[in-house]
Amino acid sequence: MTELAQRLKYYRKLRKMSVRELAAASNVSVSYIYAIESGSRGSNVAKLGRIAQALQVQLSDLWGDARRDGQDE
Repeated sequence: MTELAQRLKYYRKLRKMSVRELAAASNVSVSYIYAIESGSRGSNVAKLGRIAQALQVQLSDLWGDARRDGQDE
């Protein structure tokens, strides 16, 4: 599991949100959330930004060390 996957799941559970609730709050598909949490999908900055906003965290909180300035995924 990637760091992004671990952090997303951590913050979702911390906020006591189901995958469906997070998907609805961030206007992304349920399958997209599952794909990120399983590590089988990369991240889209716009979608990840909406997810972070729904979780009330900074985008950098989700990315953490998984993404450094100047690096692209």
